[in-house]
Amino acid sequence: MRSWGSEKKGDQALGRSKGGLTTKIHMLGGSPDIGMYFELSPGQTSDVKIGKEIINSYHFPESVTDLVMDKGYSTYEIVELCRAVNIEAVVPPKQNFKKPWSYNKNIYMFRNEIERLFHRIKNFRRVATRYDKLKVTYSGFIFLGLIALLVKILC
Repeated sequence: MRSWGSEKKGDQALGRSKGGLTTKIHMLGGSPDIGMYFELSPGQTSDVKIGKEIINSYHFPESVTDLVMDKGYSTYEIVELCRAVNIEAVVPPKQNFKKPWSYNKNIYMFRNEIERLFHRIKNFRRVATRYDKLKVTYSGFIFLGLIALLVKILC
């Protein structure tokens, strides 16, 4: 049998979306004592699917009381899942929901901090353009970018 392409050496987390081949970065961020966690997924994967996996698998410290998310994670399932782990889901409901929930708009304003972090990470050209094919290599450069930003803040 003839092979036209090279064999995959591992998970690539690449997927088709409107912009072409892309990768989504789903990130949990908090204060320095809580730390950060991120997960990569292919571009076509639903935010809700990965959000549920992260909430189920991540061990939240007792000091975490609120989880701020953007509208991509806005579902009844995510809100109920957060309640099950004693965390308040701070996410605005979509406009077409029949039973919208209330959320703390003052806490939701802090979502811009994670958006600014994404902007700073993507200033590293290697992260923004995704030169690396494998998921593990790309994750390593995201870690490296986060470390460089932390060193810049501490010095």
